[in-house]
Amino acid sequence: MLKQAQLDLFAADHADRLLDDVSPRHLAGPGDARHVTHTLAAAGWTTRSDPLAPVVHLKSPDLCYQLQHEPQQAMVRSGWHLTGSVPGERWYASFGPVPAEIMAGFTDALLLPQTAPDLPEVRDTLAAAGWTHTRLPDGHAAHSPDGTVRIEHRPIRAEVDETPAWRIEVRPDPDHGPPVWTAWIAYFPPPHLIHGLVTALINPAPLQRNWQESEGHYNARRTESSVSPQAYVQAHRDRIDAVRAQVRAARRQAKKALTTSRTPHPCVPSAPVRQAR
Repeated sequence: MLKQAQLDLFAADHADRLLDDVSPRHLAGPGDARHVTHTLAAAGWTTRSDPLAPVVHLKSPDLCYQLQHEPQQAMVRSGWHLTGSVPGERWYASFGPVPAEIMAGFTDALLLPQTAPDLPEVRDTLAAAGWTHTRLPDGHAAHSPDGTVRIEHRPIRAEVDETPAWRIEVRPDPDHGPPVWTAWIAYFPPPHLIHGLVTALINPAPLQRNWQESEGHYNARRTESSVSPQAYVQAHRDRIDAVRAQVRAARRQAKKALTTSRTPHPCVPSAPVRQAR
């Protein structure tokens, strides 16, 4: 559970730090991982790691999901690892040094029940944001308007029965240089997780970063932000409160549904999972 002392430490860490607006957001750098971990803790996720070690390991209350964050590994390989072990919804995801606010699009969706089955296709959402679509021999790909982000949905290996996986690759220049960060999401993630991630990725709003820290890519644009440190901290607190309220409402609905259902385990999906495309 998230404690008041942890929120106070977050506030102290960000007090009096002037902020820059950084865009595009996918080049803003990792940011504060607590944007993700505080939200999960506020939703009842528990720590399964040594608080004095840099690795963070969290598990959901129903033990169906887990997250591990290894910040010291983020620049050489995946720093975020997530798994879901719900029957019929087994998946794993790994992310490099992704901005925490984009990562939160995925993890925030994980806290809430699956949304309506009529979610728009991912490629339609991307097309509405100006992305281009390419059909591959074994799947699909989409490119951001500036060509620096590529999203693929195709098998990891060239095997006929291989389940398609999602891959995101961010480069500072189209098709040049090493990736800034990459992400893999494999097997059967619920569609609303992919939509949450994509929605956070394509959001045109800049992200706020400490003006004295240059953790973002040098191709990112930085301008003085109108967001004060106090407003930044308050936005974090408001976000925590909003997530707590949403999760409580969702759990009340789930508890009510269980009283009239024969479903033996609360994390078993009540309806078939439709794969996002």
